[in-house]
Amino acid sequence: MNNSQQRIFEIRRMEFSDLKDVLRLEKEIFSDAWNEAMFSEEITKHDAFVLYSGNEIVGYICGWLLYEEYNITNVAIDPEFQKMGLGTKLVKFVIEYVAEKKCPIIFLEVRESNYAAINLYEKNGFSIVGKRKKYYKNPEEDALLMVLSVKETNER
Repeated sequence: MNNSQQRIFEIRRMEFSDLKDVLRLEKEIFSDAWNEAMFSEEITKHDAFVLYSGNEIVGYICGWLLYEEYNITNVAIDPEFQKMGLGTKLVKFVIEYVAEKKCPIIFLEVRESNYAAINLYEKNGFSIVGKRKKYYKNPEEDALLMVLSVKETNER
């Protein structure tokens, strides 16, 4: 077992003081990275959570509650900490959070070529329900639209 697997990982709301680390991860992971203003809006108007261990941020997840739908807008795990179940930890956290809000459905978009993320979402009950043509830029790519019925998840 390596040192990173012995660490304790926790989730809390993202704060403005986290943005330096979040932006570093965002730029490292995504070719079409969000900017500081986009994360600031998530913090002030929507939902943004960080996954951390000690003082180190190793991932984050953002989303919007819009009436009776929740849209996951951004998910990332530091490449050094991938394949440790931390993406699942973040997704399950949001599913529970959304269930507490009595929201019945969660949507998200994912790059069609991002097989690891698609697999993560499918393992957590999401299904592919459509495609958004040319949704992503840099490089241009279609997005798969995925959905999860939170009610069905709670009945399992």
